[in-house]
Amino acid sequence: MGLLNPSALIFFAIVPALVLAYLTRERPSRVTVSSVLAFRAIHAMRKERFGGMPKLDWSFFLELLILSLAVLAMARPYLIRRARPIAIVLDNSAAMQARSRDGATRFERARKETDAMLSNSDASTVEFYLTAPQPHQVKGEAMSPTEAHFQIAQASASDAPADAAAMTNLLAELSSSGRVAEVIFASSRALAPPTPPRINAITVGDTIDNYALGSFMLRRETFGAEALHARITVANFSPQSQDLSITVSGDDKTLGTAKTTLGPRETGVVGFPSLGAANLYKAELAPSDGFALDNIAYATAGSVKTVSILFVSPHPADAQGLDTIPGVTVLTKSPDAFTPAELNNIDLAIFEFAAPKELPTVNAMLVMPPAGDPVFGFSTAAVAPVQIARWNPIDPLNDAVNFRLLNLREGEVFATHPWMASCLDGAGGALLLRGERQGHRFLATGFNPFPYLGKRNLPMSILTLNALGYLAGVGANSQGYRTGQPWLVPAGVHDVVLPSGTDVPAKPGTLFTDVAAQGIYQLVGPGSLETPRAVNLGDLATSDFENVQPLKIEAAKNAPAPEELSGKSSLTSYLLAAILALLALEAMLLYRRRRMPLEA
Repeated sequence: MGLLNPSALIFFAIVPALVLAYLTRERPSRVTVSSVLAFRAIHAMRKERFGGMPKLDWSFFLELLILSLAVLAMARPYLIRRARPIAIVLDNSAAMQARSRDGATRFERARKETDAMLSNSDASTVEFYLTAPQPHQVKGEAMSPTEAHFQIAQASASDAPADAAAMTNLLAELSSSGRVAEVIFASSRALAPPTPPRINAITVGDTIDNYALGSFMLRRETFGAEALHARITVANFSPQSQDLSITVSGDDKTLGTAKTTLGPRETGVVGFPSLGAANLYKAELAPSDGFALDNIAYATAGSVKTVSILFVSPHPADAQGLDTIPGVTVLTKSPDAFTPAELNNIDLAIFEFAAPKELPTVNAMLVMPPAGDPVFGFSTAAVAPVQIARWNPIDPLNDAVNFRLLNLREGEVFATHPWMASCLDGAGGALLLRGERQGHRFLATGFNPFPYLGKRNLPMSILTLNALGYLAGVGANSQGYRTGQPWLVPAGVHDVVLPSGTDVPAKPGTLFTDVAAQGIYQLVGPGSLETPRAVNLGDLATSDFENVQPLKIEAAKNAPAPEELSGKSSLTSYLLAAILALLALEAMLLYRRRRMPLEA
């Protein structure tokens, strides 16, 4: 026990004043009266004298106790109590959803055993942590054991994989600090020896045979193609060969099924070369196993990026036909109305009979640009008709183009350019140049491929699609999004609807972190337009339950001992409560004593 304000004990000096007050006692005197009825009046005329033996009754001792308690309250006494705060780290990552042979999930077992261990502990307070999507403290503060039992019962498993490095750092920090006396860690991942003495580990789960879908990627093989190519990674995490079947559906309609046989612990790729058009795609793996989360994967047609084109030309009608190409949107501008800021929200630009005044910040195509512009410095010469002399047949820009069928009435040829190379030559110079500058791709043509006529001019249309595909990067795989990995909120999006149906406000340009669930997210933009986005587990390391590396925890050598943990419990509030109770008791007794003569 101790005092936070011991100097207040000086007020005990006023206690003798209470004794002095009681030294004044009544001195009897002899008076002759004519009647005893005047006794009460005589009593009122009594005289008091100082001195003699004090008349100490119960009220004196009660008031002495109240005064002493008041002085002690001013001194702020406290008790030193032995505290035992503990921390609980409950792994709720995706792997904890795997079912054991008894049918219960790892997370259910971990939660039950953690709750039982907490009940058997003498914890004074509890810091409760969950590990996914990132380790975080529940409620952000320590809680009572009763509240901790409730929070454990309310906890749920996440679809996000575990961040082993973050878990290790958290456990090392808790075990090395003097803040807690014990750390209870429940997970399917074991701890590598030696285990820090303060960590009490609960390891749940057993090895299960698991078959998993990894990445689910869509791409458009050629620019303008409607059909999509799907590429799905499949893994067999079992000691035996396994026949696996993958079914892909689009908007709840089956689009195709593929089968593959994988050897023990083998990973393969299954392709669907031509999937029909759909908004939402879903891949399902058979046979089922004890970990259902990685047997399903999602994709959206929006993952194959729509290409936005800015067409700058004195003849905007030449842009007609481009918007008939699947996955293409077109905005036209005259050269006088064009500003470089308009390139901020588009994917590529086409300058017809014009050239920008500064190097574009996006991939760009220049059609018959004027000679001598200060940015590109083309040197050109007009030719009519255009005669094609040479081309590189293995160049992607020339792929499948029958140049002999091209009928180019007029155009221009380029002289040698300092940083752009020719991939199509005509009589007198180059007809098609390409090069890269400041991380962007640029094309320059000495003939006009527009307007886009499709099948009505098939050779030119194929060349145009090749050129636009080169600038737009068509053919690259969509990477998709994974659980637990934040992504930037696109421009115009103000809300995101989670797979659970919960609407979460979002701010464009900021990271959206509420991506703990696998499924389809709806990005809500202007006019309540919803754009679907697929988020998958997509982590084969999480699906491998046979080779799970234990966590290595390094505890600090100079960590304070758990038995040094203690706390101060103030007694001031209890003293004040006792004073109030005693005052109330004295008031009740005095009131009753004053009423007794009247009732007699």
